[in-house]
Parts: sequence; structure tokens; C-alpha cells
Amino acid sequence: MSWKIGMPNLGHTMEEGTVSQWLKRVGDTVSKGECIAVVETDKASFDIEAPADGTLIAILALAGAVVPVGDAIGLVGEAGETTETVPPPAVPAAHEQPSAAATTATATAATPPAVRVLRARISPVARALAEELGVDVDAIEGSGDDGMITRDDVRAHAAAASADKVQAPSPMRRAIAEATARSWQAIPHVPLQSHADVTELVGAQKVGLTAAITRACALALGEHGAFNGWLVEQGFRPSRTADIGLVISIPDGLVSAVVSAAETKSMAVLAQEIAQMAETARTGRLDGAKMTGASFSISSLGRWGVDAFAPIIPAPQVAILGVGRVVRVAREAPDGGVRFASELTLTLVFDHRANDGVAAAKLLAEIVSYLEQPVRMELNQ
Repeated sequence: MSWKIGMPNLGHTMEEGTVSQWLKRVGDTVSKGECIAVVETDKASFDIEAPADGTLIAILALAGAVVPVGDAIGLVGEAGETTETVPPPAVPAAHEQPSAAATTATATAATPPAVRVLRARISPVARALAEELGVDVDAIEGSGDDGMITRDDVRAHAAAASADKVQAPSPMRRAIAEATARSWQAIPHVPLQSHADVTELVGAQKVGLTAAITRACALALGEHGAFNGWLVEQGFRPSRTADIGLVISIPDGLVSAVVSAAETKSMAVLAQEIAQMAETARTGRLDGAKMTGASFSISSLGRWGVDAFAPIIPAPQVAILGVGRVVRVAREAPDGGVRFASELTLTLVFDHRANDGVAAAKLLAEIVSYLEQPVRMELNQ
């Protein structure tokens, strides 16, 4: 009996993944739950665990191979089991060649004896230079033996790219561009804007405005569940909890860090969790499980001096809240005089296929109400 090691589905929009590294050789004994391989998406790396106790009897996709979600990358069998009907492993396409280190690791640690491993197309010295100069080695035509890329090839390509002044987008930027284009083309975006007087909130709480906004949204979504979930082919699928995705800027682009079940967490807990996730995301160590599954999103540009903006909905979610900066404004006081208030501009963008304007207006008004009456959010818990 054998068990398939499949390419996992790590998000609503994921269609394929890349085998990054095998940690076991064919014939090695493995234990259920043991990490035996690593796969990558455009945004993160994920460990692949053995599905059962036994032996790794086949590797069906070498390091660097791109594999559709659900397809097998390897097989685990019972101790002593072998197979003679396993197809040859998938290998990376020409533009997906593994690095010299990855190829060597695959050859010595994970490839069946009958499988031929593709030779590295670039020398280690040339690869180091390419990384230093920010050159995409996949775009270089090698002039060495058998097409090997040399240091001179890297320098020439870097010089030509500098002359053209065209910078190729990173894999993350390409993924963001594709996802944004799909959402913008498919979703009828409708923005609604309102202002929240956060004078009391800013003066009363010490855990940060982002935590307060997250909790306000989570509580409001509990009363307006039609905005908390995903629009799929079968219709709207509501989320059982308010899993709030916070858009975080990192050097390569943007990631969504998900605060799960935010409605169950106090302000202090939310503040601590958000700070930890933001720091982890900016250092590239955010767990993949924390990047997927958001049922509603918040994006803020206030710290960069933006008063208001309308963000794009991350499909298949049906709404996102854009948060501007806090500004001091003059308002009429009850006695007819003038008072100064701290005011926050909020823009709720919703998918008109899933909800109508009146329902969206009620959700936005509820979020504003929570922010203007912080006692309703149990600040002291």
C-alpha cells in the first residue's frame, strides 16, 4: 500500500507550487508528520509532511519542478515496499532550472538512481555575482560550454539591463499584479466613505489604533455577516469567525497577515499579535498559515500621510476597509463654540455582486459607532 504526497492547496487563488527541496532520499524511512520536502508559492515556503509511517519509495517531481495543486510529488509506501510502475519525475522547465546547490542536493539526497538530474546552468561564482547585481539568471544566454552562464555573461546582461533602465518585476510583484488585475476586472467595486471621531479612543487606549480598528471591524462583522466571507462559484460562503487580513508592506510588495477569530480577542491581545505578525512579515519569516484565509481585510495608508483611499478587494473576499490618517479638525461644540477633534476617514469598498449599498452603509456606520464609543469594545479586557 502506498500514500500519495500531493501538492497542497495553500490559498483560494493557488493553482500550482514549486518543489523547492527534498529532505529525504528514496528508500529513507519516514514517520507520519515528519517534514520530508519544502514547496514554494509566490509568497512563502511551506513544509510538506509524510502522510504515513513507511518508506519514501518514489520522487515524482525534482527540486525546481512546478506542479499543479493536488498532483503527486512523491509516494510513501510500507517498509520494504518498492514500485516499478512509477513514472519518471517531473523536472523543471528551462526557465525554472534549480540552482547549483538545489541541483546537487537533489542529486545526492532525493533522486532515484535511474533519474538523470539536470546540470546547473550557472557556476556558483557567476550565481553569486548575479545575486549581487540583482540579475535574473533565467534571462541570460550562457556563452560557456553547453550553455553555462559565466561571470562575463552576468556582467554583460547587467550592463545591458542598466542601459535599458527596465527592471524586471519580482515573483511577488508579478503575483500581486496578476491578483489585482483579476480582482479589478471581475469585481464591481463600490466605495463608501465616512468619518469617525476617535478623540476618546486615541486618548483612552494605549494599544494602538490598528488593534482598535481590527476589533471594531470584527465586532461589526458579527452583526453584518454578509460581508464576512467569500464569493465563490456556488454563491456566498460565510465565515464562522471574523478572520481579519491586515495588509502589510514589505520590501518586495504586500502580504496579508491574518488575525483569526478577532472578535474573541481583547484589545491587548490583538495589539500584541498584530505587532508580532508585522515584524515577522517584514523579515520574511511569516508562517504561510498566517497569510491565507482572511474573510475581510483592512488596509491603512495613514502613516504615509494619506487622508483617504479606496483599496482593491482581494478576491474572493467581498469587502475591504481603507484607513486614512488621523487629523485634527475643528468642530462645532454643543455650546455653540468650537472644539478640536481627532478624526479618521474610513472607506469601505464592497463587491456589489454580493451586497447592496444600504447594507454596506450599515456596516460602515457600525464600525464608526464602535470607534466613537470605545467602551463598547471593552478596552479594559
